[in-house]
Amino acid sequence: MANRKRKNSFLLLQLFISFLALFFFVGMNLKKFSHYFKPLHYNYEKIWVLDLDLTKVPDDQRLKFSNLVKQQLKNVKEIEGISETNAVPFHNWGDEQKIEYNKQVTKVRAFAVDEEYEKVMGLEMLKGRWFNRSDSSLYTKPVVITKDLAIQQFKDIDPLGRKILIEGKPAMVIGISETFRENVSAFAEPGFFIPREGVATEFLIKSSKAEDIQLMDEKVRKAVMAVSPDLIQIKQSISLSLLKKYAHKLDYMQLAVAFVVFVFLVINVFLGVSGMFSYNIAQRKAEVGLRVAMGANAIDILKQFLGETMVVTTLGIFPGLLIAINLIALRYFEPYMDVYYGTLGILISALFLYLLMLSCAVYPSLKASRIQPAYVLHED
Repeated sequence: MANRKRKNSFLLLQLFISFLALFFFVGMNLKKFSHYFKPLHYNYEKIWVLDLDLTKVPDDQRLKFSNLVKQQLKNVKEIEGISETNAVPFHNWGDEQKIEYNKQVTKVRAFAVDEEYEKVMGLEMLKGRWFNRSDSSLYTKPVVITKDLAIQQFKDIDPLGRKILIEGKPAMVIGISETFRENVSAFAEPGFFIPREGVATEFLIKSSKAEDIQLMDEKVRKAVMAVSPDLIQIKQSISLSLLKKYAHKLDYMQLAVAFVVFVFLVINVFLGVSGMFSYNIAQRKAEVGLRVAMGANAIDILKQFLGETMVVTTLGIFPGLLIAINLIALRYFEPYMDVYYGTLGILISALFLYLLMLSCAVYPSLKASRIQPAYVLHED
């Protein structure tokens, strides 16, 4: 009896740990995977990314050098538009900042961009307008919020003209853009665009030749080096399409490694639990033989063992279920896992473990259901 309790305790511990591991794996990857099926709402196929290193340039000269680089790029006939920004998809996805509206503080993504960003990236404006150079003289910063942020913060109220606080500083909503997202990130998408300040080191360049890697790289490098080949260094010069492919490739590698580890653990759990079930049921031959002698048929025996399996599985995952629900309610894993995907993670993990345990118990249970009373008495 003590030996059986010890084995059952070990099985319950296995189920508890397996449920939590499955919950974390499924819940966090579900949200990320779902991004691949959502529209980006901007153009990335005709965009070239240029990232400069100006650390060798004296501080008081950096703005001048940055502007000279931009002017040289404008002189390249293949270039149709240039934007200074810190919002480069698949490379530099803005910053996290706090906004406050109606005394409610929320963390969202802040995209510091210039007045050309909308045209270069092909963003769709749903309402209001994009900011321009004349807005820089205003005391209250102009802000363009994304559609999902408008829904999250303002519900049915028209956000245009509303005042908000960004890191404690006043700002006014002047426009609403379509949702702006990456499909390789688990970050929450709601965010806002605000006029950038300071020296620009990252540029998004619009060109119909952006997919011609050799041509664009040569043209861009020539323009940058024309300003100062000694002081300015190019950290990155690449098409946005390639950045997207590299980001996806890294995601696939991470998912593949996680999946291999997951399969390995499942196989080990399956073999261990199957062996345990076979041993436990083998030790209960006398009980099964007695039940059959009293009139129980094979279906009754099968139902008994499968029912016990369901009860043991429920007892094993129940503590893990309470922990998972508590973590979701506290929003502990946001933005990587929200309430919706956390709940899905719980359901999928529980269902998987029930199916796994039933599959482990089916063969030993079928074997036990065919035991003959005479065989058990003879063996004893």
